[in-house]
Amino acid sequence: MKGSLQFRRYLRDRRAGVSREVAASAHGIGLEEARLHDAAEAAGEYSDLDLSEPAPIGHNSKEQDMTDTVAADQLRLFIERIERLEEEKKDMADDIRDVYAEAKSQGYDAKTMRRIVALRKMEKHQRDEAQALLETYANALGMQLAFL
Repeated sequence: MKGSLQFRRYLRDRRAGVSREVAASAHGIGLEEARLHDAAEAAGEYSDLDLSEPAPIGHNSKEQDMTDTVAADQLRLFIERIERLEEEKKDMADDIRDVYAEAKSQGYDAKTMRRIVALRKMEKHQRDEAQALLETYANALGMQLAFL
């Protein structure tokens, strides 16, 4: 623990006059552990520790590796989930395209069917608004829409 980043920050704060409770809480050190470190500091056990320099590279590589592994594993799981969902989405889009092709082979107009599907997704007030706008624009252009 002597060289860990949390400990070094804790000790730096304590040397600067920050209370044990505040420094321990800020750096994730338990109060009992903080008390032991304070006693060791008072006994001069940490007098050779220079806190002005950053901790040496690799001093806590075991802790860092575990954190990196956990973060990497979590990221990999998210990416894999997204990839599975993207594949399912592609499969669903292929299935929908097949249904439209089948309907077209039976004589139905796929473009009109897509429009009906879009209209059915809307709430009634949204459909009414869309129809009113279509009529307004058609009238402004001098078009008569007999099917409305």
